[in-house]
Amino acid sequence: MATLSEITDGLKTTLGNISGLRCFDTVPDYAINFPAAFIIPTNIEFDLAMQRGTDQYTFDCLLAVQRSDTRTGQDKLHTFITGQGSSSVRQIIFNNRTLGLTDTDARVVSVSNISADVTVNGIDAIGANIEIQVITKGTS
Repeated sequence: MATLSEITDGLKTTLGNISGLRCFDTVPDYAINFPAAFIIPTNIEFDLAMQRGTDQYTFDCLLAVQRSDTRTGQDKLHTFITGQGSSSVRQIIFNNRTLGLTDTDARVVSVSNISADVTVNGIDAIGANIEIQVITKGTS
């Protein structure tokens, strides 16, 4: 069974393999450079299978890009939230489903809240939320 910290670290490392993307497992309280991904646990469901056989962790990954102008920012964001390609979050998770862990399977479920009006630490950005689910073996 992977712990929450191990899964979060695995997501951070996996997403960090996307060229130019900075990944954080918390929202830092200092100025950051874009593009950036922030991994936030939102839900943990235990006992998904009988006798604690499976646990499911759900994460919200806020992906934000610089808002130099709306068109350029949206085009950059699209490279991260599309279903495939070298900058695609879905593609890199699909290609690295274990996140470097044992008994772990990750997948991107959806993209939502695509917006040209995101503020991160007081900096205007363009962003979207990516839902990631991670299934891992449970333990008693």
